[in-house]
Amino acid sequence: MWQKLEEIINVLVKNYQKLEMLGQKKRGILVNVDIKALEKIVHEEEAVVETINKAERERQKVINQLAKENVEIKPDMEMRDVWSQCKDAKMRDKLKACHEALQNIVKKTQEIQGNNEIMISAALDAINFKLNQLGGTSVEPTYGNVGQERVSHEKNFDLEV
Repeated sequence: MWQKLEEIINVLVKNYQKLEMLGQKKRGILVNVDIKALEKIVHEEEAVVETINKAERERQKVINQLAKENVEIKPDMEMRDVWSQCKDAKMRDKLKACHEALQNIVKKTQEIQGNNEIMISAALDAINFKLNQLGGTSVEPTYGNVGQERVSHEKNFDLEV
C-alpha cells in the first residue's frame, strides 16, 4: 500500500509540474492577449486538473485503506503524519521526499495561478475601459440620490441586435 501511495504522489507531482508549465505559458499568452491560444491552454489545463483530481481521489482511497489496516492512521491526518507511520525506513524516506516535492510544486503552481489571475483581472479592466470609451460611457463626478455612481452613455453606434 505504501508503494501505491508513493506512485500516486509522484503522479500528482508530475501533473502539477505540467500545470506549472501551462501557467507559465498562459502568462505569455495573457501578455499578448491571444484569445485563441488562451482557449487552447485553458482546455489543456482542464485536462491536467481532471487528472490531478482523479489521482487525488485515488490517494484518498489508499489513505482510507491504510487507515483500515493501521489504527494509527486516520483518513483526515496530514500527509507528514501519515508517511511517518510507515515502518520501512527506506519507503518512509521516499514518501517524505515525494511529499516535499509535491508541497513545493503546489506552492509554485499556486503563485503562478495567482499572478495570472491578477493579469486576467487587469486585462478585463483594460477591455472594459476600451469598451466604455468606444461606447461613450462615463462616470459623472457626482453621486445619485441613494449614493450610487451616475453613469452616462453617449450613443456612438446606431446598431440593433
